[in-house]
This record gives sequence, structure tokens and C-alpha cells, in this order.
Amino acid sequence: MKLSQLLRVIGARCPQDPDITALTCDSRETVPGALFAALPGHRADGRAHIPEALYRGAAAVVCAPPLPGGVPGAAADDPRAALALLAAEFYGRPADALTLIAVTGTKGKTTTAHMIRDILSAAGYKTGMIGTLGAYVGREKLCDAANTTPEPIALHRTLRQMADSGCTHVVLEASSQAMKLRRLYGLTFAAGVFLNLTPDHIGPGEHGDIQEYRACKAALFRQCRRGVGNGDDPSWSAMAAQLPSGAPVTAFGFTAAADVRALAVEPDPERPLSVRLTVAGAPRYHIPLPGDFNGADALAAVALARALGLNDGAVRAGLAHAAVPGRAQRLRVPAPFEVVIDYAHNGASFDAVLSALTAHHPRRIITVFGAGGDRPKLRRRDMARSAVRWADYAVVTADNPRSEPVEAICADLSAALGEFPHEVVPDRRAAIFRALDLAGPGDIVALLGKGHEEYIEEKGVRRPFSERAVVAEYFAGR
Repeated sequence: MKLSQLLRVIGARCPQDPDITALTCDSRETVPGALFAALPGHRADGRAHIPEALYRGAAAVVCAPPLPGGVPGAAADDPRAALALLAAEFYGRPADALTLIAVTGTKGKTTTAHMIRDILSAAGYKTGMIGTLGAYVGREKLCDAANTTPEPIALHRTLRQMADSGCTHVVLEASSQAMKLRRLYGLTFAAGVFLNLTPDHIGPGEHGDIQEYRACKAALFRQCRRGVGNGDDPSWSAMAAQLPSGAPVTAFGFTAAADVRALAVEPDPERPLSVRLTVAGAPRYHIPLPGDFNGADALAAVALARALGLNDGAVRAGLAHAAVPGRAQRLRVPAPFEVVIDYAHNGASFDAVLSALTAHHPRRIITVFGAGGDRPKLRRRDMARSAVRWADYAVVTADNPRSEPVEAICADLSAALGEFPHEVVPDRRAAIFRALDLAGPGDIVALLGKGHEEYIEEKGVRRPFSERAVVAEYFAGR
């Protein structure tokens, strides 16, 4: 593609017109013929890496003013927004051929996106999904994710793959960071779904305060033709206010004012570790995941489906087969007890998943958990307190220790557990084996913290580690 064609989308011109063979915003990944976008960052300014990109063969540069003398390219007041437009153009504007649906919120984006994907698939649409767990066409994984919402180059490259594979719809998790960093700039969404907003992601490199965090979430809805939101959350009004004039609005919730109103979320007595959702004007929906929070995510998916006019049979079928790797994921094991894997890694998420499991009246909950190294130690106390509140026994072990000694992290957790029945087994594989040895009829073994992750990070190295594989290994050896 000629540089002139690319620069046209950002309203720029350049006397030179080389062929552009690739886009990159990482100078280390520059190849001959690439356009290098020098982006401002939290720790460094991409302009400092322009010489390296040119040395590696960059044919052009886009950066904040001024453009270095004699270098083909353009200066842009907002290089991040410029890159989003350039990436869309370079990959042939794939979003124009797709119905895009964005899901945002502090909690529940991944689960809700999976549910919506499964509903659309049940309705007969070939559907892509992009989020924390990677990019998928249907349930076939295309690639892993470096971010919940990819940078523009990866995003539009993935959308191109999805369009070429025959997708008509794409469900995308939209993070507040993505909005702040303009990753979704220039895209128009058929619908935006808002789940909730709680204080999170506030600190260096993220958001300055809750007001900025809310504003970044709300900015998504300026790019949506329709809004679907949690009417029970006080921040929904701020989100809906950003919708274009005349855009349809659907509120869901548990109060009488909701357009799509839930009457009850309760454990499903006919299905293990499942809930059933009762919505006004419809028979019950069955969701094969435990917990009120999963019922609330299902309510969001129901509301979105109704807003799009999807058949209720597709909604019912999609929810009945909903599955999210590492999110309250039930492993089918040849034993008289249950094994659940979840990504919970702080006190609030521990409370959510463990309280959900208690609602199914297990004989005991045996939990296996550690804590991430180089993270606030307050989390360790909060996780331990939640285990004391909801579980019956704990096996304390490694999570992602990073630069901290595993033994020191385990000691913090053990101290926070106090007299609560527990033991320390630093090796996570051995800890899982120990918990499974302890489990008996009617128990639930809850493996918390790793979820979908397939590694343990220690001293800068990620070594492969799969909890699902460890559980399978345990039963294969019996």
C-alpha cells in the first residue's frame, strides 16, 4: 500500500510515496518497508525509538510534531488516534463488513462476551470474539491476547481475519484503558453493553481517579448506535448520556424500572453448579455456571439479545451451553466431588466465587490458592479473610510469585489465615494433588487464582503450568 493512501485517512500528505509493507508501534519489530508509529507512553516516548526504527528499515514514521527532518511520514497531534485510523485503512477497513458489539464494565466483561458470542452463534451468525482470553472465531482460538482490548494494529489485523473467515458479528471486550489509549478510535458499534463500575484500575499507569475511570468507560458509548446498560448501577446514566441523539436505550436490572427485569437468580436444583435466571415475560433461562454474578451477566446478554431482536430460542440455547475458560469453570472428574477453577485473585472475587459455591450446599469447600508477588499485600489478607468466611479448609501454595520468594508469600497468607484449618504446600501441582486427596463425597475443590492462565511466572520467566492438565494427571494415575 502506498504511503499516500494511508496518510489520506489522517488528512496528511508527504512528498515521498514509498510502499508500506507493514505497520508497527514497536521499533524492535520494525521490518524494511514498515510504517513506524511513535506513540507517547507512560514510561517512555516512542519518538526516542525513531532512530532504531529507521535503522531497521522503516519506510515512514508517524509521530507527534515535529516530524524529524527528511523522514517520510507525517506529524499527528494525536498519534494514537492516527494509528487507529491507519491500521483500519491498512487492513482494508474490515470493521465496515462486521456488526460490532462492545462490552464494558469493571467486572464480568469476559463472561458476558462469551454468553453473547454463544447466543449469536445459536442464532446462526458466525461470530468472532476478542477479549482477555484471546481472539476466537466461534469457539476456535485464533490467538492469545496481550491486552483485554488489543492495540489497533493487532485489533484490525484480527478483524481482517474474522471478516475473511466469514464472520458477520464480533463481540469485543472494551476496557477503560483501551478508550484512554484510543485503541478503538474510529470504530462504530452496533451496540454497547455496560455492566457495572466499581473503584479499580486507579493508580500510576492506569487512571488518575474514579472520575477519569468513569469518563473513559462512558466515552465508548459515543461510538455506539444503541446502548444496553445495568440500570441498577448509578453510573449507567453517565454512560447513556454519551449515546448519539436518538440512539435506542435498554436498561436491565432487578428493579421495576428496568426494561428487561430479572425476577430471580437462584441455584438450579436440577443441574450441578448451575443457576437459573427468571426474567419478566419469559420462561426461566438455565446457565451452567454458579453464582448470582453469572446470573447478572446472563441478564445483560438477554437484554442485548432482545435489543437486537434475536429469537428467544437462540438466547436460551446459547446460555444453556455457556462456558468460560477459567471463570467458575467446572471440571468433569470421575469422583464423587466437584472441582472448580476460577481466576479469583482478590478478596472481592474470592467472596463472589466462594459464596456462589456455598449456595449449592457442599459438604465442605477445600480451596487451593496463593497470591501474586509484587502486588499489594493487602490482597493477601483479603483473600485469606474470604477463605475463612466461606471455605472449610485451605491449601496455601504458589500463584505468580514474580520476584518474591514463594515461601514468603505463603507465610503471609498462613499468618492471615491464623487458626483456620490449612496447610502450606508451596509447589502448586503438589498442592492440587493434596486437595484432591483430601476431598470426599459432596465436597467442592476450588482452585483459585490461575483461572485461564497456562503458566506460573517466577523471576521473570513464565513456565508452562495448566491446572486442567494437573487435575487430569491426578485422575489418570488413580
